[in-house]
Amino acid sequence: MRTLISVIAGSLVLAGCATPEPKAENTYPELQKTNAVVQDHGKQVVSYIRTWPLGSTVKDMDAGVYWRADQIRCELLTTLNISFAQIRDGEAYIKELEVQPNSDKSGTVPPFTNLWQEVAKVQQKCPHLKTNLSIGGWGAEGFSDLSKTPESRAKFIASVLKMVEANQLTGVDIDWEYPVGPDWGVPIKTSADDRENYPALLEDIRAALDKLATKTGKKYQVSVAVPASPWFVQKNNIRRIENAVDYLKVMAYDYYGTWSKTTGHNSNLYRNPSDPAWGGWGSDQGMQVYLNAGVKPQKLLLGLAYYGRGWKGVSNSNSGLFQKFTGAAYEDGVTYTDIQTKFLTNPAYKRYWDETAKAPWLYNGDVFISYEDQEGLKYKADYAKKHELGGVMIWEYAHDMNGELLQATNNFLR
Repeated sequence: MRTLISVIAGSLVLAGCATPEPKAENTYPELQKTNAVVQDHGKQVVSYIRTWPLGSTVKDMDAGVYWRADQIRCELLTTLNISFAQIRDGEAYIKELEVQPNSDKSGTVPPFTNLWQEVAKVQQKCPHLKTNLSIGGWGAEGFSDLSKTPESRAKFIASVLKMVEANQLTGVDIDWEYPVGPDWGVPIKTSADDRENYPALLEDIRAALDKLATKTGKKYQVSVAVPASPWFVQKNNIRRIENAVDYLKVMAYDYYGTWSKTTGHNSNLYRNPSDPAWGGWGSDQGMQVYLNAGVKPQKLLLGLAYYGRGWKGVSNSNSGLFQKFTGAAYEDGVTYTDIQTKFLTNPAYKRYWDETAKAPWLYNGDVFISYEDQEGLKYKADYAKKHELGGVMIWEYAHDMNGELLQATNNFLR
């Protein structure tokens, strides 16, 4: 779920900025020992959860191991977004319910045949929990075409509602990346007509779910994922979008990645002026884009990254921060679970803290890992409370299967 800033950061010319040498810390302090649940603080805690296999690498995922209901700490969530359905022939479907080729096309990966049975178990375990269907994701094609006419929207929505009813779901999340599209381009079809058709699609989904509610007696949600970037508000009708949805989930992460020119923070809260890319960017700026556009803070969810970004061959200067690199340590990111087991327990890696950006990283003289931990989450929870946001959104549950960051998030929101 890459955002605009991640690509901008990777394409800008580096400036000659110097930063003070950071202080290394091998551990971070335990900040709060409580066992708060979502009922204790009144904020939304929404997490995506993948439909594809667990793991940080394609080799891990080729094993075809999927999450189970007994691994989900649903008492710590208000909403679980089943992610992702995609679009085929103008209708929604989940490809992982079908056999898929493995990473080198030498075999196949077993399908997630019991996905909906596991969802049903979670629903039974936590009756308070909203379980919503999320459609789209980075590179998911089809939205621009299906949204063009009332007829094509109706066909798509009928397929979505069929899935919602069959699996007792409570809402729909649209993760269209991105309507109209930024100037730097995206790997899907976009059109200037998306400005009109995107909110029309959301309004039609809302109307269809409201009609379904008269039949079932349930209250259904509609939400969208949006980038932490100013272009989106400039190119899209944010007022119509806000009016059609319950929540806008701001993807406040992927500011840096292997597409960038240097290492940097994946999901820092505040900008660091020493950042060589565009003078820096942070989640605060991303949230202010929507607050300044007049979006009600109660409808905004601050995105949290329960994963990290990793680079190798990183220049041994400034403890690896904002330095050039030779390649990706993890092409698609690394889960917090793997960070716990492979890096935080390895004495070769030192933890550093950017006091300005409120973000940690790990470095061993070669490999640089930008990630999230309890200290960073404390500042983000405080930010959500200070600005009276609706809550937080997490990408994604399978990155933190032990629930350490999720428990900390609830503790700090309390």
